[in-house]
Amino acid sequence: MSSVTPSRTVALYHQAEDLFFSAISQKSWHFDDRLAAYCTGVVASSLNLLFVKRTGPDLATGLLAGIGFLERAGLPFCVVVHDDLVAQVRALLLEQHWLEGDRTTSMWVDLGLHELPPDAAANFDIRRTDERLEDWVAPVESAFESGDAGAGQYLARHRVALQNGQPLVHFTLYEQSLPVSSLTLSLGQTVARLDDIGTRPECQGRGYASALIRQALAYAKEQGMSLCVLEASQEGLSIYRKAGFGTLFGYTTFFRE
Repeated sequence: MSSVTPSRTVALYHQAEDLFFSAISQKSWHFDDRLAAYCTGVVASSLNLLFVKRTGPDLATGLLAGIGFLERAGLPFCVVVHDDLVAQVRALLLEQHWLEGDRTTSMWVDLGLHELPPDAAANFDIRRTDERLEDWVAPVESAFESGDAGAGQYLARHRVALQNGQPLVHFTLYEQSLPVSSLTLSLGQTVARLDDIGTRPECQGRGYASALIRQALAYAKEQGMSLCVLEASQEGLSIYRKAGFGTLFGYTTFFRE
């Protein structure tokens, strides 16, 4: 049984969340530990985000300040609200012409208790591609339909992050020399995080993403990480559960048309 308490696990989740988004952002904003906004500069609402994480005094004031921070950047963005807080902020967001959208699930796995087969990725051609980000971004672009411009902007943010010494690791799975699946692993002091898990649509259903996740978890464990976290779409839940991840809490996304 894990020795990490639920409240500590949530705190570590947000720590990893902040590390990743701060690493790839041009600028960020924090309202103590309750709200955080990240502007990556990529023209995609899913990559410029305001997270509403905890309640407390002046929550509405902080929410409006965070929205103002991102509005001044002039880019599309989303507001991502912890499910426990949706009832508190829904009316305010609706007044501001926000629409309630998809739900995601914050997940975690205790690497100390998680057993990986020694040959987890033996049958796959998986490479670390920090110096070949063009290969890494191709499956991400294809899977998330980001388009050439968005993919190029996102690649540039990851390249700058690596140049700045940010602890990001990029893995790519190849099939006959073609990059078909990829992900990003970020490493904190004790907690790792998975992002950008994507597989070319025509190559999905072949176990590529699962193999990449196993490889990333094994690497994180080798690096001394005790936990690994991720934020899952509804479509990805079954893959992550099979990989050993459990649910922490939910997020609800609000967007503007």
